[in-house]
Amino acid sequence: MSIKDLSKRWFSVFSPEKFHLMLYYSITSFIVISIVSYVVGQVISKTEKNELIKRSEKYAGYMVANINYVLYEEFFTPTIEKYGYVDLENNQEQFDKLDEIIKSNIYGLNLRGIYLFDLNGQIIYSDVPEHIGFILDPGTNKQLDLALKKGISASALKPPDMKDSKGVVIEEDFLESYYPIYEYNGKIVNKEKQVGVLEIYQDMEDLHVQLARTHRRAVIMTSSGMGVLFLILLLIVKQASNIIRLKTSQIVEARDNLEEKVEDRAKQIKETYQELQEAQKRLGRSEKLAGIGTLAAGVAHEINNPLASVAGCAEGLIDRLGNLEFKTNDDREVFPDYLDTIYNETYRCKLIISKLLDFSRQKPSVFSKIDINTLVSDVVKTVGRQTDSKKVDVLLALSSRPPTVWGDANQLKQVFTNFISNASDAIQHEGAIRVSTTSSNDSVQITFKDTGYGIAPENINKVFEPFFTTKEPGKGTGLGLAICYGIIEEHEGKISVDSKGIGHGTTFTISLPIHNEK
Repeated sequence: MSIKDLSKRWFSVFSPEKFHLMLYYSITSFIVISIVSYVVGQVISKTEKNELIKRSEKYAGYMVANINYVLYEEFFTPTIEKYGYVDLENNQEQFDKLDEIIKSNIYGLNLRGIYLFDLNGQIIYSDVPEHIGFILDPGTNKQLDLALKKGISASALKPPDMKDSKGVVIEEDFLESYYPIYEYNGKIVNKEKQVGVLEIYQDMEDLHVQLARTHRRAVIMTSSGMGVLFLILLLIVKQASNIIRLKTSQIVEARDNLEEKVEDRAKQIKETYQELQEAQKRLGRSEKLAGIGTLAAGVAHEINNPLASVAGCAEGLIDRLGNLEFKTNDDREVFPDYLDTIYNETYRCKLIISKLLDFSRQKPSVFSKIDINTLVSDVVKTVGRQTDSKKVDVLLALSSRPPTVWGDANQLKQVFTNFISNASDAIQHEGAIRVSTTSSNDSVQITFKDTGYGIAPENINKVFEPFFTTKEPGKGTGLGLAICYGIIEEHEGKISVDSKGIGHGTTFTISLPIHNEK
């Protein structure tokens, strides 16, 4: 069974006539199970995340209450009794004592940082010494404002690589919590007298691990439950599917036969239409070439003789310049230039007439077996010498398998020479022309790629029309590519052109059929 038949048979299950209930049920169930499992996992994970944060906040509340009590019991009360005041900024002994008490009470509690603020929002103690004295302006930290102004504890979960309120980047997840600090009278807390705010950072690095584990358990449990339900319903759906398939098999078979006939007929119509279009193009081109050929044959003979006379007279005058006497020096300088111009332009006109005659004449072709690599190499060697003065590099890349075609060597050499010359003319200063050959099972491609001026998009479809040229006036007749097109068409080949626009160079590709000896 071919790939086409397999794909057709597979996709036919989606047609309305052949309702494949088992497939639809399986796909729908899979999608529903996946969505429900994902949603349930997300909901449970979010709930678990909130619970973990609440437990962390509750745990932090206990720690802060203990630290609050210890600060008054072991530091504030003894310090005031000893010194009569508390001055952490100027009294290093007091600061060292406070630092020792706090660190001994938070040791092993998985805290990443601790800050003690006074009621003005200034940090009077921190385990990061450079932050001491730092002031957070009101409004810059919502949680701190709640703790300072209203005595309400507040927390915020910070993602990794995010700056905290002090501008420090924390690499792991952490819970930033603010708790009010109250005055103690003996062992009794006086919540009417707030003296500051304690900020702590709890390490939440394991949060994602716990959430992933919870999400995975939720997905497995949900998927397992729905999978059992799926299997139970599958048995019922299977019976219904067998009945539906039995009733629709004949309709599907008839439909497939009809589709094959319609597809074959459509393919035939498409191929016929394409052949008709190609024939119309060839006919139009042939009519245009025939008209031009008739015009050229009729006009060329009428023009050639006068041009020959003008050229002969000009050449005779040039030969007699030494015997002529001129009235002024200006005449002596200008007269030879005029004669040269007449002589050169006359022969240029004769060259154009000659090309028109070549264009119109039906020259018999001499076909033989040709090695394309050898022919291309000869042309490149010959034309390459002409491009040296322009600093144009002609690069050659030949196929490793020498391709052979059946054709007229002189005509093909004319075509290749024309393409390389055009490419050289398109390169104004320095550049490169890459000529390459590649072959496949039934054809050989000869590619001419240059780094020259390129072709405007609106001119791509005109390059093979007779008398169309993008060269400057007087530098091209516009017949070269038209002649090349006719030669390649006679060889049963094709020519394609590609250019990305002005300034991006041009690529011409000739495709000729491989010669197979029988």
